[in-house]
Amino acid sequence: MGKTRIFLLKSLIGLLMLGLILTGCGTKEANNQPSSSGDTSQQDRAMTALVIERKVHTEAYRDDQDGSVLLYLKITYPEIRNPENNPGISKINEYYSKQCDSFLGNALGDGLEMARADKEVALSGGFEFRPHAYERSTEIYYNGNDLLSVVNLVYENTGGAHPNSGWLSETFDVKTGMRLTLADILGGSSEEALEKVYQTVLAKIKETEGTENFVYQENYADNVRRSYSEDDFVLTSNSLMVYYQPYAIAAYVAGIPKFDLPYSQMKTPPLNIPTLPNSQLERDLYSQVGYLLERNKEAFYEIFGLSMLPMDIPEKRGDNEVLFPVIDRRFVNYADFEQFVRGTYIRSEADLLLSNGKYQNVEGKLYGDISKDAGLGYYVNWNDYSYVLETINETSAKLTIFTTDDSPAGKKNMTITVGLQEVNGVWLLEKVVE
Repeated sequence: MGKTRIFLLKSLIGLLMLGLILTGCGTKEANNQPSSSGDTSQQDRAMTALVIERKVHTEAYRDDQDGSVLLYLKITYPEIRNPENNPGISKINEYYSKQCDSFLGNALGDGLEMARADKEVALSGGFEFRPHAYERSTEIYYNGNDLLSVVNLVYENTGGAHPNSGWLSETFDVKTGMRLTLADILGGSSEEALEKVYQTVLAKIKETEGTENFVYQENYADNVRRSYSEDDFVLTSNSLMVYYQPYAIAAYVAGIPKFDLPYSQMKTPPLNIPTLPNSQLERDLYSQVGYLLERNKEAFYEIFGLSMLPMDIPEKRGDNEVLFPVIDRRFVNYADFEQFVRGTYIRSEADLLLSNGKYQNVEGKLYGDISKDAGLGYYVNWNDYSYVLETINETSAKLTIFTTDDSPAGKKNMTITVGLQEVNGVWLLEKVVE
């Protein structure tokens, strides 16, 4: 992996506390979201999880010369609802707002410059340029007892042999808004905390030697110490989890090596960290919702709503000739198209979309009916929005989205609610989100 291909991930680690004050990110303590109410005891507040929305900002940056896309960018980051203006929560929200600004600033600087340079190389070499992509998403691993632990998944695809990815994480004392260190969790000095980490990791790797679970480099014992960053830890529902970045102690295919130290095995920790119910279902669902909203945006913007897929339409055609083959690399045949729709929406909604006449199956190929192509005015902002999941269970959940309608008549807040259903292990939207 070339050093120039991992600039963003490394730069992000050094830029976590910087803010470049760009559009797209910002902390808002009051919005169109509902607020909580009612009196709770101090003990109840300590045990109650924070309500955390996911804020989303997306942009596509284009070449000034030909208008083609150079770079896609998407960041999802947490914002805690703060109806009582808790100063600790305000401090955490400000932290993530500045982190978002730093992410955008770095992509707009070095990232855009790299994309332009790669496009010039592609054009001069006679091969296709693929737009660069930078994404960042968030997962909540511990939320309760006045503690918050967050993992940020960083992804970049800049034309290398494979995309690059990594984790960044933070753990906060919610009462003060202060970021906690390993020593705060494990006790002792920073050096003593690190030594506890090294011993835990080395012991767990040693257990896998001689088994198929051993995926580590030959010199892992040295790299465990040399390649660990003391910020690379997160609280889970029942343990302190430390992790290493890809390549640090194992091959890239091994992903993120993770090691758990259960709270019950910590000797006299300075913090009391009660175990919480496992939050894997919620994390998985939030991850899938981000994916589903992107697919829904494609479906509404490019396929069924604002426009139709591009078609191979001859210059001369008959007056009654309306069916033409779709030319889109995502849908080589009709089965690909049907799979996309049914992999996004529940059966009843998918059936309605597939039978509305806009697209047809012609001998296994996808055709579009241009007589059904009707544009409409649409001003809902899907580049900046936030969402939250509620009433989550094993088979269903409610998704609430907060955005704006930026119509010429005036900007106004919008709240959109849609149900989610789990079908054969896959979460699907109950309807098209418009």
